[in-house]
Amino acid sequence: MGKLDGKVALITGATKGIGESAAKLFAQEGAKVVICGRSAEDGNRVAEEINAGGEKKAAFFRLDVKDYQNWEQAIAFTKETFGKLNILINNAGISYRETVAETTLEDWDDTIAVNQTGIFYGMKLGIAAMAENGENGAVVSTASVDGVVGSAEFFSYCATKAAVQAMTRCAAIYCGQQGIPVRVNAVAPGYILTPMAYDDAKQNGQTIEEYCRDSIALHPIGRMGTPEEVAKAYLYLSCDDSSFVTGTTLMVDGGYTAQ
Repeated sequence: MGKLDGKVALITGATKGIGESAAKLFAQEGAKVVICGRSAEDGNRVAEEINAGGEKKAAFFRLDVKDYQNWEQAIAFTKETFGKLNILINNAGISYRETVAETTLEDWDDTIAVNQTGIFYGMKLGIAAMAENGENGAVVSTASVDGVVGSAEFFSYCATKAAVQAMTRCAAIYCGQQGIPVRVNAVAPGYILTPMAYDDAKQNGQTIEEYCRDSIALHPIGRMGTPEEVAKAYLYLSCDDSSFVTGTTLMVDGGYTAQ
């Protein structure tokens, strides 16, 4: 028996990295999963891999999290395909390696739109959809160690990830006050070896080996994290194991913020 039997989850940024790992783990634990992202090729690949056993456990929906109407369509698709929504994983995100002086207006607006406004859209529509079915639900959003500590090189990214934690607390309190059975939490990963890490290394003019060496040195545990480890944190906050947990941010950072 899986920890998510009978549940339906929508996961953004699920075509690669942490989101892909979460989609596969959730399906293994019994959930039906809507894989959202911008790449139809990658999204359909992930869905096909999950559905390889014959049962339809996953479906892809192309979602630009910056687009409110597209979010409405994604929620409608989820209900039409699998009947309801129980779990929302706000995982999509972007980053630019820029200080406050280097941050362009365009990059600032783009980062806010994806990492903050996109999560607001998901929370607003996802909580409303879960309230409709009256079942216990969960919203989990991706924060970051960079929302807890400062980093001169990631000005806009840090700003959005700090906002995610505040939004999480506010939405959790709202659900409690309104009697809506939806828990709202966040996960703050440390440095994880994902496609975003490769992009970050490229922005910094490093090889991935150089990037990993520098990143490992930041974590007392002595290594970078894996997408699967973050996906397991999503699972914990989405299932009944965390039934008394809401409004919090779970650090999954190898001791990064303990220093």
